[in-house]
Amino acid sequence: MRERDRATASASAIAWAGAAAFVVCLLARKVAPYPRWDLLACLVVSAGAVLVWWLRASGRLAPAGRAAPEPARSVAAGRRTRWWPERRLELVLLALTALPLPLVMLLLSTTANTPQVDAILAHHPRISQVTIAQVHHSYLKDGRNYRYYESAVTVTLAATGRSGKGAPRPKGTVQTSQPPHPGDRFLGLYAADDPTAGVILDSRAELRALLDGRAGPGDLAMLALYSLFPLGAAVAALRPRAAPLASDGVFGDGDTRMLRVRLVGAGAGDRLRRPVSASKQAGPLLSPALRLASSSGDRDLLLERCLDPVPLAEALKGSWGRLYWTPRAEDRPEWSTPALLVLDDGRYVRGATTRGTPPEAPAGEAVSGPLPDVETSRPVGPYALWQPHVHRPGVICFGIAFLAVVLLVSGVGYDGGMLGTALPLVAAAGPTVGVMLIGRRRTCYLRQLVQQT
Repeated sequence: MRERDRATASASAIAWAGAAAFVVCLLARKVAPYPRWDLLACLVVSAGAVLVWWLRASGRLAPAGRAAPEPARSVAAGRRTRWWPERRLELVLLALTALPLPLVMLLLSTTANTPQVDAILAHHPRISQVTIAQVHHSYLKDGRNYRYYESAVTVTLAATGRSGKGAPRPKGTVQTSQPPHPGDRFLGLYAADDPTAGVILDSRAELRALLDGRAGPGDLAMLALYSLFPLGAAVAALRPRAAPLASDGVFGDGDTRMLRVRLVGAGAGDRLRRPVSASKQAGPLLSPALRLASSSGDRDLLLERCLDPVPLAEALKGSWGRLYWTPRAEDRPEWSTPALLVLDDGRYVRGATTRGTPPEAPAGEAVSGPLPDVETSRPVGPYALWQPHVHRPGVICFGIAFLAVVLLVSGVGYDGGMLGTALPLVAAAGPTVGVMLIGRRRTCYLRQLVQQT
């Protein structure tokens, strides 16, 4: 087991800083020739930080001469420590909504970086009014949130000073609310020295953004709109009460129970939460568990799914402590209620335990005196950051998605075709599929623990 220390925290911060720099580079230079060395440098920084994190989390890179951590460490006076695993889901959602931000900007960049744009920018680009000479066809694009006509047109350039049959007549497409007609005028970006490169018809701000290479107003608006998702996830994950204090929900209204226990091993069991209402009862969730033995019987302390109970139980095996929980009279035997295991050395583990049916599940004794003050106690540790039996398939998916992004930044698929379509799909689907595989492997692992006990 490894404990999250300053090195792993710094590596995580550097990895996310590299992703942020990736977005900034795309905002400053949306249109630029491939390969994009600035973007590749950002990817190298993030990849290096993730590699350091993995080496530290898996125990392959440990500082020389570091002593093993003490079983218990004092907490600064007045500091209120929180139980981080209960906000793990919010942190995963934050990561899944933040990771697409660089990808969205990259897709906007690759869409704008076309051979036509390159040809126009290489031959004295110019923005001016053009006149539609012929409309070849118009198609209505009608969706839930949009409705416009996309038309293929031929235009004449008023800025060339030529007229008649010898006047340049580049071709392009235009998007309008109504079908265009010959004689309509639009702003266009074209190459003054090479009209055969065609013309790009759009607003002045968007054409100026193509000419300058920076992100346009439409890109900024899309980025701001999508940013609402990671901002909402950040508020949910980083709010003060996202991670509860030690006794939150444990010492509530009712008859608080206490059971003197000894930790004897690891296992897994179904966690069925107390329903919020009769119509909102969720199904059981297979969760890791710590096996606790007492003089009157055994109990399980159900943990969050992100924790690996085996190394945690090995580190705490034989430890004595007190298990606290507050059942309600209306609770069913299979319902789980918040529970707190306070070890004799002062550390604690939050989880849940079922009310159970005595005598199979010991009911403990009522707490008649003052409740223990555990708000400044230290949570147990160390804990496993890297679980190869669970995380490896997901990491492979993340690696494939990262490779797809590297290929896109290197210019692969720049001219369209199958690669130009497949690489963005792989980059977008990789993280989601990876998280799903991690959840599936974790369920299989917990089922094996159930069979072993």
